[in-house]
Amino acid sequence: MLKLRNSNILYSEPFVNKILQERFKTFILQDPANEHFDVTFEIEGRKLYANKLILISASETMASMLSDRWKKKDEVVKIETYSYDNFYEFLRFIYTGGCNLTNENVFKLVDMAEFYAVQFLKELCHTFLLKMEYNVERIEEMVEFYEKYSLDSMKGALKVFVRCNLDKIVSRKRILSSGKLFVEFMSLNNQYSQKEKESVFEAVYKWTENQVLKQKDAEDENINLFEAVKDELSVAFPHIYAMDKSAMNYNFLMNFIVRKGFFLSPNELKILYERYRMNSLIEDICFRTVFNLAEKQALQRQKLASDGENFNLIDSIKADLSEVIKIAKFYQMQNSFLMDFVFAKGIITAEQARHVDDTRVSIKNNGKVIVGVFTDSLNILRAIEQKGKHCVYSIQSQSTTLLRLLELKFKVPITASKLMKMDGIEWYLCLDKNGILTFKHHSKVVENDYLLAEMKSEKKFSITPYTRTFISACVNNI
Repeated sequence: MLKLRNSNILYSEPFVNKILQERFKTFILQDPANEHFDVTFEIEGRKLYANKLILISASETMASMLSDRWKKKDEVVKIETYSYDNFYEFLRFIYTGGCNLTNENVFKLVDMAEFYAVQFLKELCHTFLLKMEYNVERIEEMVEFYEKYSLDSMKGALKVFVRCNLDKIVSRKRILSSGKLFVEFMSLNNQYSQKEKESVFEAVYKWTENQVLKQKDAEDENINLFEAVKDELSVAFPHIYAMDKSAMNYNFLMNFIVRKGFFLSPNELKILYERYRMNSLIEDICFRTVFNLAEKQALQRQKLASDGENFNLIDSIKADLSEVIKIAKFYQMQNSFLMDFVFAKGIITAEQARHVDDTRVSIKNNGKVIVGVFTDSLNILRAIEQKGKHCVYSIQSQSTTLLRLLELKFKVPITASKLMKMDGIEWYLCLDKNGILTFKHHSKVVENDYLLAEMKSEKKFSITPYTRTFISACVNNI
């Protein structure tokens, strides 16, 4: 038994169903002589009879329409928007609360439910649509339908279908003639994998390119198609235009992104380099990979440049790799690769290549820094790393011309140092006669000191007594 809220009246659900069935039996007979019928519809040359009271109780639109237009019982209402079969199912719902929904008629019935303001029919169609099996050929129609009638309950199912069938959708030539609404719907999905994002990027680019070519004369030599497409993308699909290139697959970057004039910034190339490192690629391969991208970009820029003959490829490549060069571990690269590739391509000089394995020592006192580079056959770098914290060793001295690092003692080489005391050099790093690593002003250097490095500073360097001096060491790199 059913009981309405705030009412003591009880209703029998089976009895209610029987009443509706009996009412529908009358409708099915469609006997114009039956006094039950007082409304006549004409659709596609055929007539349907109904009861005005039943219609207006279910639809405010019907109530308004019939009250305004109906004067006599035999006046005919012509329906030109919908087919006879679909309107019949619409009336069946009003009579019984149910109708025969199919993949073919559900869209029109939703449209009728919207037009005639029959909310319960719209809800029934929603339920059907959620269970409906979609197909690639009709997916655009489904998306447009969802957008037109704000059927939010369909959105999730449509998103899942598009993602599961993305390859089929974007590979069809038909995608180029799709409407913007569908292309935008397809492109907005935060569940896409990186590979799927790249497929979407390519599809949206090609769609946009096709639109640009339609709007402009493709034979016009003054049109820069790459720039025109990019401009259109930035406005119509900003989320595609701004897609993170540093997360893209190398082959996609080489074969599509760069070829279409989307260039990676120095910082994006740096992020790529770091990502390749994290994937355990050796330093040589990491560098070659980002170099190839920078070179491809440079060649594309040269192709697009108005003065391509004067375009400097090496300068362009080095500019794009400026952030990569700062973090590249050249000292970890094979010497053959360093010379035959990195040097040969003009990224570093031969002199830089020869000294990537050297040790760089920095001495900082009272905000002033002085640096020296030398070939480290004594493993001084390792000793500083072991003695100091984070490769930094500290000492305090009252002298203004000499620092002896007593804990850092080495065996003085038998052969004489190749470095000689020179005019104009104020500070040296050396081993004293006892093998103690010492930082000296040139006035303190004596004959039996083993000179390791000339120490140079951008500003005049001096030691402030009784302040802490910090000594750090690292691989020189470049």
